[in-house]
Amino acid sequence: MNGRVSLARKNLFQDRRRALLAVMGVGVALLLVLVLDGIFAGAMRQVTAYMKESPADVFVSQQGVRTMHMSTSALPTETVEAARKVKGVAWAEGLRYTTGIIGVGEERRLTYVLGYDTATGRGGPRRIAVGRAPGPGQILVDKIAADELGVGIGDTVTVLGRPFRVSGLSRNGTNIINTTVFIGGDDFARLRGPTVAYVIVGAGVGISPEQLARRLGSALPRTTVQTRAEFATQEGRIIQDMAADVMNIMSAIGFLIALAVVALTLFGSTLGKLREYGVVKALGAGPGRLAATVAVQAVWSIALGLAVAVVLALVVGIVISSLATNILVVLEPKSIMRTGAAAVVIGGAAAIIPLRRVMRVDPATAFRRL
Repeated sequence: MNGRVSLARKNLFQDRRRALLAVMGVGVALLLVLVLDGIFAGAMRQVTAYMKESPADVFVSQQGVRTMHMSTSALPTETVEAARKVKGVAWAEGLRYTTGIIGVGEERRLTYVLGYDTATGRGGPRRIAVGRAPGPGQILVDKIAADELGVGIGDTVTVLGRPFRVSGLSRNGTNIINTTVFIGGDDFARLRGPTVAYVIVGAGVGISPEQLARRLGSALPRTTVQTRAEFATQEGRIIQDMAADVMNIMSAIGFLIALAVVALTLFGSTLGKLREYGVVKALGAGPGRLAATVAVQAVWSIALGLAVAVVLALVVGIVISSLATNILVVLEPKSIMRTGAAAVVIGGAAAIIPLRRVMRVDPATAFRRL
């Protein structure tokens, strides 16, 4: 086997320029797939960032409501007190929420509006880049959205039809779809009434989120109780379902283009080495060794091409994120493995297809002058 691997490697790199072109062709083709997957994975990470970073172990919402996006939840304020009385609860707070528009002049941006207890900060953003939590009549705006809107601390923006003065800039609240702003819970209640959308709950020492969710579910009938992980999963799933058709079509097109390039590259690379295979056949190599040599050569090309694609995808991701700050490109191991596995299957087939011609090559061609 070592002999086959060595022979395949030498055969591939005998003409370094051709080998470089083959590897780069495979790498650039796979780059398209990795970047598309990375943009989608980044969007999923962005839309679930608030849930995943929340200090709450459990989220309580109106019965049947399992997400924030495309959802409306309303709970009486008494639900907060009822949750605090459940054994194992360390703390519980009401979280007010709605979808709205943040505007400055003619500029508009779709936004989540969250009203939280600024004294504890548990329902607010995990990171404030600059400034401070909002006071009465004030608002926290995500830094990326603020840059897009051209506002800073002290400027006035319109949210829910009312003006608010920017008290600070938060992070990780903007994605491809929308942004997130935070106001005080009292301001939100004055605008939209006393009900809360969600109750966020922290578990006591020795209580797992799953245990606490079960206890809250029993104590709070006609509500939906989910752990933080479950809530984030449901949020990601609804966004994924909404964008699934478009993203699947884009990914499928990208994948077909990439695999077509991989197949053509390896097909041409194999045919271009017929004279070398004639030498190997003249030296007594049988069909098995020829097939193994061709297959290993294809694997070498794809492995190196995939490595090139990963490096290029990381660079492209940095460039995209710097040019479009609301887009995050995330390369996930499962995406790399899936892309590599598909490329191996298609590339291997593309390299094996001309094997019949390799098997039929006349060993005498190895000694003819070109």
